[in-house]
This record gives sequence, C-alpha cells and structure tokens, in this order.
Amino acid sequence: MDRIVVAFASEEAQRRILRLLESDGWRPAAVCAAGAEVIRTVRKLGSAIVVCGFRLRDMTAASLADDLRQNAVLLVVSSAVNLDLCEGENLYKLATPVRRGDFFATLELLRQFEEKNLHHPPPKRREEEQQLIRKAKELLMDVNRMTEGEAHRFLQKRSMDAGLKMAETAQLIIDSYR
Repeated sequence: MDRIVVAFASEEAQRRILRLLESDGWRPAAVCAAGAEVIRTVRKLGSAIVVCGFRLRDMTAASLADDLRQNAVLLVVSSAVNLDLCEGENLYKLATPVRRGDFFATLELLRQFEEKNLHHPPPKRREEEQQLIRKAKELLMDVNRMTEGEAHRFLQKRSMDAGLKMAETAQLIIDSYR
C-alpha cells in the first residue's frame, strides 16, 4: 500500500481521484473529507503524500500543509484561482483541469523525494547546474503555477529532505515532465 492519503470534501471528487490513482496502480492508504482525519492518518503512517482539494470540511489546504509540514507533502488539485491563495513549503499545486501525465509525473516526483534518505554536504554549483535549476524552476512555475520564490523553496526543501544536490533534484523534475 502506498502512503498516499486522498482528501477532498466532496465524495464525487474523492471517487474521481481514487479511480485515477487506481487506474495507474496506486493504492491510497486512506480517503478523508476533513483535515483532522488527514492529520490523524498521516501521524499513524509516519509520513505521506496527501492529494487534496483547496478546501476540506474543516480547514484549507494551506492550514493542513502548515500542520503537517514535518510529516507530509501536499499535492493540491484545484482551480488556478484557488491555487493562487495557497502557500506552504510542503505544498505542491496542480491546476484543474489536470492532464493525466502531469498528475502522475508530479505524484511520482513527490514519491521519489519521500523515498530518498541520503545526506550530502551542500556543494558549490557550476554553470550547468545553475541552468538545470533555472529550467526546473521554470517548469514548476509553468505547470504548477508557482511563483519563482515558491519554486526555489520547493527545490531547496525537496533537495534537503532527500539529501540530494539541488541540481539532482532539478534533473528529477525535468525528467518527470518530459
């Protein structure tokens, strides 16, 4: 079972995301409608990827991301207008309508970050590494409607969490969206 939690206030949205995940072989650990349920579930699991909407029954995705910043990364699937209101270092965004390929590329990328548990000292960047990082930021900004600052923080945090160089993380992002 994958450590994925599906969290949408609407039962119809829950069913759609479940069908989508199961069509590609992903089996979520839980389905929730309220943020409190998500928090309890993630704490039981230890860590997780939470696929959620902008608003749950008792809180917003930004509040949930803040509560779970040490234990989970959130993939918020919502309208572009709602996503512009979301911020958080562990919050990743996809605007609806979502292309199937973008959804699974993003999910796989987040899963890879969660699996990495290596620790390396921070290196100095060469020009080609800086170009990779710039390209990854541009992809994050274009596909996931992040600002430049959010894209940079996302790269930094995922790199630190996975123990990878930022250039290696950038390469993972670029490869995921090809």
